[in-house]
Amino acid sequence: MMSFFGTVKNGGVFDVKGKDGSSKQLISFTSVDALGNTLSCQMWPDDPQHAQLAPVIASARRQRVQFEIAGYSVRMRVFKDGRTEPQANFIVTNVSFPGTEQPATQSGMYFSGTVKGGNAFDIKTKNGPSKLISLTAIDEVGNSWPCQMWPDDPQHTQLVSVIASARRQPVQLEVVNYSLRMRKFTDGRADQPQVNFIVSRVSLPSLNVSVA
Repeated sequence: MMSFFGTVKNGGVFDVKGKDGSSKQLISFTSVDALGNTLSCQMWPDDPQHAQLAPVIASARRQRVQFEIAGYSVRMRVFKDGRTEPQANFIVTNVSFPGTEQPATQSGMYFSGTVKGGNAFDIKTKNGPSKLISLTAIDEVGNSWPCQMWPDDPQHTQLVSVIASARRQPVQLEVVNYSLRMRKFTDGRADQPQVNFIVSRVSLPSLNVSVA
């Protein structure tokens, strides 16, 4: 499960046309964490909370928010000036707005799930040769989260030696950023937009990797 704790930047409800020509109300809002990462969030009418959230989301600006991410999609967004850039949209559920009387949870994105696979790959940095840690994590509903840890993370050295053995092991981690790029394939397929999640504070209890 991926959970988010942060602040609503803005939000509203918009009419969108489905593939069948019908009109649906899409809840859309932008949330931001303490590091300044922004998430484009959506809730569709099939979520049980949709009717409850739709009337209040426009008034939630600058309010504390927490939610679970049920899925995400990456697409090419076309801007009014003709630009096209990759964009990630996060499908959210179990949204709540903690009151000021409730203790504040540390802002950020936190994941709990299972490692599908991982490894450390040779890269060249401005400081010389190093390793990029890459792992894929799976949540309880089958979403795949491609994660990376770069050499500047304090935990990097500890994780390099064990990540290849982490397959099918339970994992907890914090997402500190994410990046969007066009992925190039070698089999002739067209380039596709892809998101990579930059992670830190990784915990792998079965491999004795923990966060202090």
